[in-house]
Amino acid sequence: MARFLLLCYLFAAVLTSSLTEAGDNNQVYSPCSDSTVAIGDGFTFGIAFAARDSFFSTNRSDHVQYSPCDRHRLSLNGNSEVAVFRPKVDEITLLTINTSSSSSFRPDASKGYMVAFAGAKYAARSIPIMVADSNHIVTSFTLVLEFQKGRLEEMFWKKDGCSKCSGDSKFVCLNKEECAIKTQSCKNQGGQVDCSLGIQLAFSGTDKHYTALNSWYEVANLKQYSLYGLYSNLKDSLTNPFKNIF
Repeated sequence: MARFLLLCYLFAAVLTSSLTEAGDNNQVYSPCSDSTVAIGDGFTFGIAFAARDSFFSTNRSDHVQYSPCDRHRLSLNGNSEVAVFRPKVDEITLLTINTSSSSSFRPDASKGYMVAFAGAKYAARSIPIMVADSNHIVTSFTLVLEFQKGRLEEMFWKKDGCSKCSGDSKFVCLNKEECAIKTQSCKNQGGQVDCSLGIQLAFSGTDKHYTALNSWYEVANLKQYSLYGLYSNLKDSLTNPFKNIF
């Protein structure tokens, strides 16, 4: 199946101690296992990168989308990649995947689409969403995880249109839905732009104690800001003072 990405980073909006120290009571660590979670627990899920048709059955009479965990009915090819994350439930989180010149990962080489997935008997998966083609790469996404009584029910991508990149020459608006960067502008193509992927994560629904998950509403209120932009500014502020040391 797909090989795992080694350079996957998870950055939270608020710096915390480790999940164990913070009271993570979810002992399920595989993205292909079921779990029931409470606020503050860790929750493991995966994101698979492959060609769009790779996520569907090959039988044209029942063109069904399967979870990447369903190895009996879905076999991702050798160009596919899988990233695994474990955020804290109901915490606004930014997931980042490195695509810089030092990384071997290129979304266009994986045929350009990604699917979020988790679970086995109660398997959930998002629809495939385009990340990159031969000329463009989309670097900013919002993924919503919807739970009912602590069990994952649905995963979906929230599109915010192109208002954030309007007037910025580095971006183009694809299908009036997504801001994309020309791949020739990316550092891994000799350009000046860091085209690493940023995925804002939010939770909705209820946990296993029937407590409402509110981070989705917080992300909606913060949609005029970019968590990835805030992270990039923080990263620069931390690394710039040390550039002359190395």
